[in-house]
Amino acid sequence: MTPVRTVARSKPAAEAETEAAAPVGAGLGGRKLRVLLSAEACNPSWSSVPLVGYNIARALTGRDDLDVTLVTNVRNKDALECDPLRRETEIHYIDNDFIAGPFFRFARKIRGGITLGWTLNTALMWPSYMVYERMIYQRFGRDLRRGRFDLIHRVTPVTPVLGSPLTSWTDVPMVIGPLNGGLPWPEEFPKLRRLEREWLIPFRRLHTLLPYHQSTAVRAAGLIAASRHTASELAPGPGARFYLPENGVDPARFPLAEAWNPPPAAGAPFRFITVGRLAPVKVIDLILRAMSASEILRSCRLMIVGDGPERDSLHDLTRSLGLESVTEFVGWIDQTRLAECLRGCQAFVFPSIKDFGGGAVLEAMASALPAIVADYGGPSELVTNDTGIRLPIEAADDLVVTLRTAMERLAADHALCGRLGAAAARRVREQFTWSAKAERIVTYYHEVLRRRALAEELEPEGTTRR
Repeated sequence: MTPVRTVARSKPAAEAETEAAAPVGAGLGGRKLRVLLSAEACNPSWSSVPLVGYNIARALTGRDDLDVTLVTNVRNKDALECDPLRRETEIHYIDNDFIAGPFFRFARKIRGGITLGWTLNTALMWPSYMVYERMIYQRFGRDLRRGRFDLIHRVTPVTPVLGSPLTSWTDVPMVIGPLNGGLPWPEEFPKLRRLEREWLIPFRRLHTLLPYHQSTAVRAAGLIAASRHTASELAPGPGARFYLPENGVDPARFPLAEAWNPPPAAGAPFRFITVGRLAPVKVIDLILRAMSASEILRSCRLMIVGDGPERDSLHDLTRSLGLESVTEFVGWIDQTRLAECLRGCQAFVFPSIKDFGGGAVLEAMASALPAIVADYGGPSELVTNDTGIRLPIEAADDLVVTLRTAMERLAADHALCGRLGAAAARRVREQFTWSAKAERIVTYYHEVLRRRALAEELEPEGTTRR
């Protein structure tokens, strides 16, 4: 077995030697900032965290002021070798499947698949991720000691549960994030926690006792929180703290709409759409119950994009409520078709009671759709009062009522939809394209380096950094 696989761009020997000889923390002198970018999950063919890792990597490597070296897991190799990213940067693949594979299969067995029990899945990632960073150091330790890189950025995993031993093994300043997770389960929905197989949640804080948890907070030069709740849970440390939601939008896949798309003709039905894993926490059943209790909403249409363990029960509920003729189950579709579906609808409804990121919400906003979301977690930080409607978390029966009211309001007031939709697209254009997010990340890099340089100036003469 060869644990580290390398695909490298050829460089002139003189250039490589110049890079190796540069001291850590030296001024940039007009040259590119050299970044070792670690994205353990980085895959353009997948969704969720792997797609976040890929999009951040792609946005950063496309900049003229950065020289990025990407290190990722070997399971992403097939997708990346066929991707334009391969031509833009040096990529190294870490093969830790000898430990990651058995833990993944064990987790899948006791979770009953790969869609439930996410807290348990994260816990079982710890051993293989520690090995992953050890193998990074085995490959790049000499380069780090000789000053080849100005900065390390760990983009994924996004969970704050997994510490970084690499912060303790090198003096090169390290930025970690965006980090997201730890959102408490809403007390109004205890039954759903059991259905999601989240029995490990009461023990989640035990991760603070794991090796490298405290040292990461102390040694990291910068931590990026993707949600305000996660920011409040980060352990104290001397490094800089930043805020940046992890999700973004690729205008090449989701063209940014200029205006809200009204129903195509007079008398055409108003169309709602929801996108995501069909799991208990997404409470898609509440949307169906809201529609069944409203004469206005029964004349509308609902498109459900996604799949998961609740699919059969949602089909049954649709039939029992008499909503078969107005509800369409699409299943999982690629992003090109999803963009088309979003552009064909008038409002996005996403009452998920516990969601960290909300990438689907941003994609709907990019399509100039007003969004209805629960005022809890990631989606409520993306949607403002100017771009959608946020519903307070309450017991299921009460939430059905407020959800029905919000949906009726949008279906009946096209002028309101137009204002909210236009503002939503504008918000995405200004803050949530991947290029805009990369700009903020580079700003964070320079703040970290500025703080490091200042700290070195204030250190007593003869101090050795460890």
